Amino acid sequence: MRPIVVYDDTCGMCRNSVRWVRRLDWLRRLDDLGYSIAVERYPEIGRGHLGDGLRVRYPDGSVALGVDAVRAIAIRTPLGALGAWTLYLPGLHGLGARGYAQLAKRRRPEGTACPLPARYDCGSV
Repeated sequence: MRPIVVYDDTCGMCRNSVRWVRRLDWLRRLDDLGYSIAVERYPEIGRGHLGDGLRVRYPDGSVALGVDAVRAIAIRTPLGALGAWTLYLPGLHGLGARGYAQLAKRRRPEGTACPLPARYDCGSV
């Protein structure tokens, strides 16, 4: 079983990003699944708010979120691996997290990134 990239399938920017991930994943190290289906299959994905960021679910059931998910995706793709190592450095990881948060706010004009339906809001991650 491969890690699963879980994206907001109601967000155009998110769907476009996953198309890019598919193109860059030449070695087929990742699967992807829209949030509306993934949350039904894997309840641990539904913790927190979907607006908290992109998720990667690992085969052991753990979940990476936001910039950590971006790092998990990048390190598994041939081109992404070239720069992904920088996100393991403490200072650069923090900058990456702030940059990711700013990008995520742009997914919706009102500044709320792809809200999670109330029935899936299971508390904080």
